[in-house]
Amino acid sequence: MKPTYSFSFFIALGCLGLGMSTPSKANDLSQIQQKIKQQQSKIAEQKRKRDSLQSTLKNQEIEMGKVLNTLKKTQVTLTETRQAIQRTEQEIKRLEKQEKEQKERLKEQLDSAYRSGIHPSVLERLLSESAKNADRMGAYYEHINQVRIDAIFDLRRTQEELKARRDELKGQQKGQQTQLNEQKKQEKDLQKVKNERESTIRSLDKTLEQDQNRLEALKANELALRNQIARAASEAAAREKQEIARLEKQKNNEEKRSATEQEKQQVRAGSGLGNGKFNLPVAGKVVNRFGSTQMGEIKWSGIVIQAPSGSPVRAISSGKVILADWLQGYGQVVAIDHGNGDMSLYGYNQSVSVRKGARVQAGQTIASVGNTGGQSRTGLYFEIRRKGVAMNPSRWIK
Repeated sequence: MKPTYSFSFFIALGCLGLGMSTPSKANDLSQIQQKIKQQQSKIAEQKRKRDSLQSTLKNQEIEMGKVLNTLKKTQVTLTETRQAIQRTEQEIKRLEKQEKEQKERLKEQLDSAYRSGIHPSVLERLLSESAKNADRMGAYYEHINQVRIDAIFDLRRTQEELKARRDELKGQQKGQQTQLNEQKKQEKDLQKVKNERESTIRSLDKTLEQDQNRLEALKANELALRNQIARAASEAAAREKQEIARLEKQKNNEEKRSATEQEKQQVRAGSGLGNGKFNLPVAGKVVNRFGSTQMGEIKWSGIVIQAPSGSPVRAISSGKVILADWLQGYGQVVAIDHGNGDMSLYGYNQSVSVRKGARVQAGQTIASVGNTGGQSRTGLYFEIRRKGVAMNPSRWIK
């Protein structure tokens, strides 16, 4: 006989079964949520580490630029000192030759005086070291004529000048040695910073091993650059407006007139790049072209010109420096406002030789080629922007 079950029994059984499976599903969900939190925590920690490394890299590359600038100044001073030493040595040789000629002339004159009857002991005293004292020489003036006296004084002046030049040479050589010691110290400091930078880059590369991480970093760098340029351009426009207002006020107060357009133009950054053609900011090979992609997604907003480290970077046209700072991914950057919304940007520099607010001329050296911003090879990152939009530099570059 089959057992009979009521409807309520099945309901109770179903509820029992459901109650038995719920803890298992809830446990799975809890584990998934925990893994998500762990992954999020790992990503956040990676980002914190990456940001910290970028901050360290910034400090190291800025320090490296300062040391390089100091080293360049020392090298210039050394070159000037070497040239001064060379000039002094040439002057010493000239004076030594002059001294020799004067001694020969004096010898001939004294020989003539001797033949005229001057006692040999007088000649001996005239040629002795003690005769260098002008007071003691006075006792012998009656024995020789004025021509011979002039010859002796000429010789003494030459000898005094020769001594002064030799003392000067010693001082220059001592200064040169001090500069050489300072140069060695600066080179050692530079190498230390370079080694620290390499270590930081290796650590940074580890945090960017996955393509997605690297892609996100490139996007963040590109966004930061755009924001920084926009901010710099806005600040420059505000400063220019204030300067023109001050000019108007000055002309009105002093000359009771408005400033002319020509006077205002002298305050402005420039009249723009127009459609002109300019020289490349550095001689080299273009290895990344405008519009080509990075990581298959991000397009280059400028070009990269491969060039030897330390090569001079020159402004393509005159204008005002609106940015001279270190930016993540681009290293030491200089941005120049050329007026009319035109701007040129120079990145990856190992050192910068201009300051924000400075007016520069076409062809002026503004930086030196490097690999800052964590780049693996030396070169120059170059952009041209019009009204804030990145343009193809080939439109303006010869």
